[in-house]
Amino acid sequence: MSRRTFRDRRDAGRILADLLERYRDRDDITVLGLPRPLALISLSIGLVCNVLSEVFFGALSDRLGRRAVYGAGVVLSMMWVFAFFVLLDTRQPLLITLATVVALIAHAMMYGPQAAFITEQFPTRVQFAGSSMGYTLAGLVGGGIAPAIFATLLREFKTPFSIALYAAGALAITGIVLWFSRETAHASHFSSKD
Repeated sequence: MSRRTFRDRRDAGRILADLLERYRDRDDITVLGLPRPLALISLSIGLVCNVLSEVFFGALSDRLGRRAVYGAGVVLSMMWVFAFFVLLDTRQPLLITLATVVALIAHAMMYGPQAAFITEQFPTRVQFAGSSMGYTLAGLVGGGIAPAIFATLLREFKTPFSIALYAAGALAITGIVLWFSRETAHASHFSSKD
């Protein structure tokens, strides 16, 4: 499996995280006119749920398989990215918090198994160099340009639906790459050649 494959899969997760963090932290305040404490409190609650969920979904991927858990996160994220903006537009604190919490749990479904899944794609002798290089480069590409794309889409189309379509497209690429990736949860990672 090539490093480009890992970059594509990693980009969608990073794009989703950027969407949540950047849109929630800034645009709630400027576009929706919400008070800053609401954005920060809902994001803080979501991030606590995210951290706890990452551990859970990482462990669940040991039992059910990395692709199954990661794939469920991709599907949930593709659906939720559209609901996310609808819930934000209600300007209701509980619905905004719900939007953030569910989105970050969906992110955790991908991020929890991700480290093991990516590392396990490489032979043992190059696992850490291969996975860390792919992960770092993907963060630069996926995380570096996503906020600029979000701002451009919102400015040009005047609707967050365009951002949701972009995120859903990135998640669709992730799903396709995931479909062609090998399952690694129950594979032996040691060989006499390594």
